[in-house]
Amino acid sequence: MPADEKEHDHAFDFVVIGHAIDSNALGRAISMAMVAEAIGPTRLLAFGDGPIWKGASQFQIETERLTKTWKRDLAALTGQSSNRTVFWLSKGISPLDRLATYISRTLPDALIILDLDDDDAGLAEAFTRQNLVNRLKLNPLRRGSARRIRQAQGRIARVAHGFTFSSNSLASVYPKSFQPLARIPHVREDIGDHTQGRGLTAKMTFGSLGTLRPHKGSGLLLDLMRHNKDLTLVTFANCGLGKPESTDENWIEIPPNTPLHEAYSQVDVSVIPITDDGPGAQFQLPAKLVDSMRSGVPVLASPTPAINEIASEAYTPLQASLSPSAVADQIRTLANGQSGQLARQRFEELLTPAAAAGQLTSLLSVLDSRQ
Repeated sequence: MPADEKEHDHAFDFVVIGHAIDSNALGRAISMAMVAEAIGPTRLLAFGDGPIWKGASQFQIETERLTKTWKRDLAALTGQSSNRTVFWLSKGISPLDRLATYISRTLPDALIILDLDDDDAGLAEAFTRQNLVNRLKLNPLRRGSARRIRQAQGRIARVAHGFTFSSNSLASVYPKSFQPLARIPHVREDIGDHTQGRGLTAKMTFGSLGTLRPHKGSGLLLDLMRHNKDLTLVTFANCGLGKPESTDENWIEIPPNTPLHEAYSQVDVSVIPITDDGPGAQFQLPAKLVDSMRSGVPVLASPTPAINEIASEAYTPLQASLSPSAVADQIRTLANGQSGQLARQRFEELLTPAAAAGQLTSLLSVLDSRQ
């Protein structure tokens, strides 16, 4: 056990739970588990039917299935150790509220922490405003609707002992009663500095490596690629931009299972546009921001509250008023500059599991003192 564990009256075992098929929820849960592992023994559980999100295989921590006999499974987890169990729940979307309620009633010594890394209800509302089809897809009876999300998170909040948020700006969106809290950004294991040798390809490349949706500026990425043939766009295959056209010779698609450090070795500049002004998008912390900073890739991103807070001076703001040609000039400048080193330094200071574990340790100290 780490030495800082001696500061507590209790040693802790962590059970991190996310949805099996939701890439955002399980991806966040994996990040949370990395932080928890820096403090004590940790198990990562995927709850829900269907196959586990394929991206989970890129990370070292094992993702276990929480089965239909989850009540028995949870009881068994707490019976295997004399340490105090911390149940850390990602996003809190139904049916995780059922788990939280059950834990609070049957495992009174356990701690429950609700983690919120997005304004998921705000994102759901933005989705339904787009068209009638979307309103039908996320009607109030669906667990992913804004109303159901708020109801589930509210139920968990009533039994939670503490809360974690991916940014302080996101915390400001939620009720002030969601206390005590800690800021736990998305984290990545440090794989070392891979900035050497980047920029030596024949053409400058810019990338947006992740799932791309309308509020993430997919239209701008295609415009940049098609109107600037000296710039090559790098994305994962089937990323949400559609299929390359016959004339899109400067668009490289790489397999979705490509290790992230290998994927970013092909990118000179990471472009992260957020074109939705709604609170759901503005307070979202893109995982691709953290991946870019870890790899020492210069970042050109929309200055949303969450991005500005986490990246600080280590990125270049992408202003919405700029024309695509001006944005292309920014990419060319960044590809030849040194801003990736600042991004790498910021990552080391804030976005490693060890750095975030310090914040979680402080929260656990507060929770311990209240018991």
